[in-house]
Amino acid sequence: MKHLFIAITLLFCFQSFGQTTLQPTEYDVVIVFKVTDDKMVPEQGAIVRLENMVDKTIITDTADIDGNTEILLKKGSSHILTVEKLTLKFEFGQFDIPKKDGKFTMEENLQIKVITQYKRTYRLDVHFAPNKSDLYPAAKKEVDNLLEEMRKNPTMKVEVAGHTDNVGDDKLNMQVSQKRANAIKFYLVEQGIVEKRIVSKGYGETAPIGDNTTEDGRNRNRRIEIRMF
Repeated sequence: MKHLFIAITLLFCFQSFGQTTLQPTEYDVVIVFKVTDDKMVPEQGAIVRLENMVDKTIITDTADIDGNTEILLKKGSSHILTVEKLTLKFEFGQFDIPKKDGKFTMEENLQIKVITQYKRTYRLDVHFAPNKSDLYPAAKKEVDNLLEEMRKNPTMKVEVAGHTDNVGDDKLNMQVSQKRANAIKFYLVEQGIVEKRIVSKGYGETAPIGDNTTEDGRNRNRRIEIRMF
């Protein structure tokens, strides 16, 4: 099944910025792709795919915990750009690399919508140590209830959604929430659930359900939600 992209925002920066693993040359440009949903929440695990329009060679890379991926492309080249996640394909059409003198890096934000509707959402009663993502035995027992439900319903698919309060650094909160969601997904997969039935996604502090100015509110915001789709 193919899904058209919902948005694409281009930001071209003809200079060095941030920390990149790859380095631009006189002939090649570093493209930093950031894959997010429509609310700018990173989409870890999304696969960015570029097919050269001339020789048909294909380059792919997978988005990291921040939704970022880096690819080195020839100046003046043209590609067909797609993003894949959860068996879905999002088409972004032709992507051209400018032919410009000097070394430079480009950044592009790709927005996708993987899940459009949830059948049911509930809070999973698990707790983590501050800034940690390790599953303790008590937490595993709670996840086992979800595991049993997924075993009984082989067509059931879930998103494991991690959330935090607003205490601390925004980016760190996003990463911690993603790691916690990942921990639950990995545990389910280890117990035999097929990976494609589970999406793990960290939302950080972007979706509070309580008042972050109170301890009770912050406690409500630090949560794991199971969203069936």
